[in-house]
Amino acid sequence: MKTKTLEEEYPQDMIFLKESVKENVLMSDGQEIPCYYSKKQGNFEKTTFLFIQGVGPGVCSWTDFWDELFKKYDLVVIDSREKPTVNLKKKGECSVKRMSLDILEIMHHLKIKEDNVVFFGSSIGVHYIAHCIGQGWIKAKGCFFVGPSVAPNYPKISTKIAFSLPAFLLEKVGKSIARRYLRNKIENVFQEKVYNDRIDKIDVRRWKQCSKVRYWNSSDNLKKIECLVFIFSATEDRYHNIQAAKLVGQLVQNSRLIDIPDYNFIHTKPGVAEFTEMLGNLIEEIDSK
Repeated sequence: MKTKTLEEEYPQDMIFLKESVKENVLMSDGQEIPCYYSKKQGNFEKTTFLFIQGVGPGVCSWTDFWDELFKKYDLVVIDSREKPTVNLKKKGECSVKRMSLDILEIMHHLKIKEDNVVFFGSSIGVHYIAHCIGQGWIKAKGCFFVGPSVAPNYPKISTKIAFSLPAFLLEKVGKSIARRYLRNKIENVFQEKVYNDRIDKIDVRRWKQCSKVRYWNSSDNLKKIECLVFIFSATEDRYHNIQAAKLVGQLVQNSRLIDIPDYNFIHTKPGVAEFTEMLGNLIEEIDSK
């Protein structure tokens, strides 16, 4: 019996991706970064969601949510340099600092006023956002974080050994380590399929080029965030550790931890409609401050 692909098993409308503008924006270091944006309100003059996803999910993980979100708000999705959608130069820089600068440069390119920006970051995407704000480059209106951590959560010893191997061995060993690691972390079928699909398509050269990201620590940057930050974490989502999310909340001056039912609630129908409504209520709270 033929195994269904992720797209076949979890069909999505992908309305935002179909209707948004896709642009490869040239960065100051010569690297092109793809971003998708849709201006429902005109010229980014009202609340604009700037979305940075985590290292693993890929497009299929978030499109249902994007479809709901852009019905009401301007939405910009930036693909960070570790993503397969980025044609990363052979000697191109792939670091938290550089990817944070990408966010700033794309905002300037699209002429987005920082007073209107609400950041939405998932997992490792939180580190790029935190650095952008922590360095004083941007003063955001507010932030929504999903499954954040102070430092990227990787198996340190096995990862260090794997990255010391040549590319052809890393492809076999690294993928095996990644699958074994995720097997004990993920209990949701959709989440498991998303991550395994990404592992199957991973570019090993890119793994090595972006490997320094796994040593990053966002403690100092998180302490400098002054805007209201809402942190979402699901008790049943073992990959995004709730204790790690709580630690992030302790470092951010003005934060609130919000428990969500499960991973599907924020990623797939029908939960995404309720989640988007929840975000709207929280934005009203931000505006009232």
